[in-house]
Amino acid sequence: MTTALVDADIVAFKAAAKTMDRFDGELIGDPKAAIREAEHIMKMWMLHVKPTSIIMCWSCTTRKYFRHDIYPSYKGNRTGERPPCLPDVTSYLKDKYRSVTYRGLEADDVLGILGMSPTLVNPVAVSIDKDMQTLPIKSFNPDKMVRPLRISVGMADRLMFKQSLMGDSTDGYAGVKGIGAVKADKILDSCRPQDMWLAVRQAFLNNNYTEEQAITMVRLARILRAEDYNEEGEVRLWLPRNQGTWMRPSALNTTSSKVESKPSTTSSQSVETSQVTKPLLSPTSSNTSADIKEKDTPKGISKKQSGTSTASKAKSIKSTKKTKQTKRKKDDHES
Repeated sequence: MTTALVDADIVAFKAAAKTMDRFDGELIGDPKAAIREAEHIMKMWMLHVKPTSIIMCWSCTTRKYFRHDIYPSYKGNRTGERPPCLPDVTSYLKDKYRSVTYRGLEADDVLGILGMSPTLVNPVAVSIDKDMQTLPIKSFNPDKMVRPLRISVGMADRLMFKQSLMGDSTDGYAGVKGIGAVKADKILDSCRPQDMWLAVRQAFLNNNYTEEQAITMVRLARILRAEDYNEEGEVRLWLPRNQGTWMRPSALNTTSSKVESKPSTTSSQSVETSQVTKPLLSPTSSNTSADIKEKDTPKGISKKQSGTSTASKAKSIKSTKKTKQTKRKKDDHES
């Protein structure tokens, strides 16, 4: 049995972008064609994973991530137009599959956290993002692999440090100017695994950067792991030689991020929707809607549901009494 953890952001964007066109200076798209493309992508991605359960992992809908809190220019270079059918595809995928989102986190972080969950059945992160290689989990890249592979902690750490040296132009952080893949490998090849941070730190210092800047680059490069996130929605920022420091993402102060929890089967099931910040803790070996129970639904929602239930019961009792009274009057009249 296998639980596929899918990078839903990529699936939705690729599908919507493929059907995008420009007409008379305006971006257009075909929602039905985009949804069909999304299903095709899902089918091809799942071929070698053969999951018994699927969880779609999404980025926080606020699009304000904890990395913005520590590095304001994070992803500041992303100014491209979004495919017009993206909302249609997103809505479709969230309705069909079980979906998980954590406030202030990106889809990669959700994959990293759930990929190390002891309660999920053989979790496999499915994504074409290279950042998956920096996580000590089992992952599968549909574009480059023929079967899922598990990354060791040592290799994941090495690739994380390599990314911090190189930077990531896509995400808008530079690392050390002039250091690319070859130089980064040379720096890390020359040291023992336990000394990788010291080598990274020295490379930054040798190029007139501070240790604080080096730490920030590692924090940006590190995709969150299970131990980096707690049930209060706080993120543990990486620090060398200790357990790190906890921070509260500013996105937690918003209320627009939702988690939709739904069994991932081919049959039609009910959807549970709630606003949450806690990690997914329940096992997903069965195919019932009780597989995942999010425990921190806002009190306002639960009270509203409770109030509705109470009112419904009162109305039912009142109706029953009225029916009995009417019948009693009818019997008296006939007698």
